Amino acid sequence: MKKTSSIKTTNANMVATIPTTESNASQDKLLRLTEGCLLQLHQRLQGTLDTGTLINRFFSWLSEQQLVDGIEYIHPDENLALSAGTKKHHNVHYVLRLEQHYLGEITITSQTRFFEQDLFTQEQSIGVLVHYLKNAIAHQALEKVAFHDSLTGVMNRTALDELLPKETKRAQRYGYSLSLLMIDIDHFKSINDRIGHIGGDAILKQVSQAIQTQLRNSDLPFRYGGDEFLLILPNTHLDGAHKAAQQIMVSLNKAMVEATNQEISPKLSIGVATYQHGESHEELIRRVDIALYEAKNNGRNCIF
Repeated sequence: MKKTSSIKTTNANMVATIPTTESNASQDKLLRLTEGCLLQLHQRLQGTLDTGTLINRFFSWLSEQQLVDGIEYIHPDENLALSAGTKKHHNVHYVLRLEQHYLGEITITSQTRFFEQDLFTQEQSIGVLVHYLKNAIAHQALEKVAFHDSLTGVMNRTALDELLPKETKRAQRYGYSLSLLMIDIDHFKSINDRIGHIGGDAILKQVSQAIQTQLRNSDLPFRYGGDEFLLILPNTHLDGAHKAAQQIMVSLNKAMVEATNQEISPKLSIGVATYQHGESHEELIRRVDIALYEAKNNGRNCIF
């Protein structure tokens, strides 16, 4: 079973069309049956702006109302792909819109066929969910602007100041390894002088992409300065950090070889430092900065 529906709202009220042969009286009865449950849904969804939490709470609530086995939520524009439960044969698919804003798509699956009342409950409950999704997605967009560098797509200094102290505290508390890489594009001022700032921006994007292709999901990349990047590598000892640095240099060289009409092939100097028990995040930053300085003094295009 597959059903595609667009959820539209007028003001604060949901207007939805579902295929039915039931009378208006029957539909009113269905509505009365769900009013109390919808109030519970509102209460479940309040208090969070995290999209994943919203989907999980919605799925938990819906599972209490009917036989459902799985749910999938996607929003391609926001790079969101979330799921809960187990995907089954019977499914119904909803395209979510609120006040003409596209808010993604939900697929609900079940081992058994959905009945008319199941579909009605889904339509009504999704009419509640979309309001919370809109707020969560808007919040995520604001966070992205606040904590991400618009040119390279990696996180910025504001995000670094927020996350590095937390990572060093975790490393100290639980005793796991933590390493930093500080990466500098060699002779970047000369690159800008030669090909201009637009060309320099293109180089920064290429370096950022080369870095990100080598990262694990747990690694955290930041633009530290004009032509400097900093990487936080959780659960990574010194040898592992040096290996990661080498992989980044290889990745960039390969990208430059494959690029057509590439006027300049940038090189990197990389400093590496591993967290020492008891030191502050400022001390760790200072040591990786010194390591980068040593890489530059050793002829650049190297790892120190």
